[in-house]
Amino acid sequence: MVQQFVDKAIEKGYFASVSLLYAKKDIVIYKYFNYDSHKIPEWRECANKPPIYDLASLTKPLITAPLIVKLIEEGALSLNTKVKDIFPLFHKDITLLHLLTHTSGIQAWSPLYLNCAKDDILNYIVSLPLKAKPGRKVIYSCLGYIVLKEVIEKVTKRKFFDVADEYIIKKLSLENTFINVPLNIKKHLIPSEKGNQYEIELSKKYKYNEPFYTNYQWRDYILQGETNDCNSWYGGGSLGNAGLFSSVDDIHKLALQFLPDTTLFKDRSLNLFYNNFTPFKGSHRSVGFKLNSSLITSGGKALNKEAIGHNGFTGTSLWIDNKSEEIYIILSNRLYPEFKPYNMNRFRRKAHRLLKKINEKISN
Repeated sequence: MVQQFVDKAIEKGYFASVSLLYAKKDIVIYKYFNYDSHKIPEWRECANKPPIYDLASLTKPLITAPLIVKLIEEGALSLNTKVKDIFPLFHKDITLLHLLTHTSGIQAWSPLYLNCAKDDILNYIVSLPLKAKPGRKVIYSCLGYIVLKEVIEKVTKRKFFDVADEYIIKKLSLENTFINVPLNIKKHLIPSEKGNQYEIELSKKYKYNEPFYTNYQWRDYILQGETNDCNSWYGGGSLGNAGLFSSVDDIHKLALQFLPDTTLFKDRSLNLFYNNFTPFKGSHRSVGFKLNSSLITSGGKALNKEAIGHNGFTGTSLWIDNKSEEIYIILSNRLYPEFKPYNMNRFRRKAHRLLKKINEKISN
């Protein structure tokens, strides 16, 4: 049933490829990959390679938020640390918890590459008026996570890539996980889009500053092994909001760290990823993740209300159910070759239900 459902979605052109993994803790129950060989003929030569995708916003809960938690464990930061204590010109009332839970009031997005120099990104974000008072409203903000990346670099005095590599990627031996993809393997990765057509259209409603707008060169080639997100691309590969590449197997290894017996976090830190810090909102947020108790999620009824998850705009998602210890990973490239207004959350929820039935049959 799962394979038929997935293959039909590929045939209808909802995405050019998909990779799924469903596990009960460390035991993989179901794993499947397929792609449209007519749309991605280059991948025929890589059939023996693990399919690696641009994870987009899964970067937030899998890299950026965990790095902040690790720095909290080391005593370098706390959830209540005010950003202005690190960057004195920042908004006075915004804390790291606000940024981690998307309650800072910072607007959702802006085409930074059309508005400011690379070394002036933080100042530009500070210059933007808040959309709400900190702590009052959930506004999913890529810009907020870009600020967190700046915090990580300021506190550690190291590049974001290097900190992620040491604290997470190398520590867990994630051999197919990258922020900066090595040049020699880029052609082995699943492409995300032909150019940046979706973001070109998205950016048209924003005001631009000269000379950044006139000097910016849009990518018009197949994006393969380089982040689809233009802000992260402009910032050197990742600004903490996007830029992570990985396979379902590596994500499974990383997802296990958010369940008991984690080797990456201290036991008390696990609560941060499951605690609902926005119980008064329709969008329930923990550190890095969205809870399935939210009004609308891509998790669906197959998962417990306490499950945590996140989506990536390129067509990716991860859900972790701490009660049943089930892990659901769906990677696709729904932007390739161009964006299609398909309801990915509907696909994800149905896929979760079908995967759940596999486990139920095994259990019975």
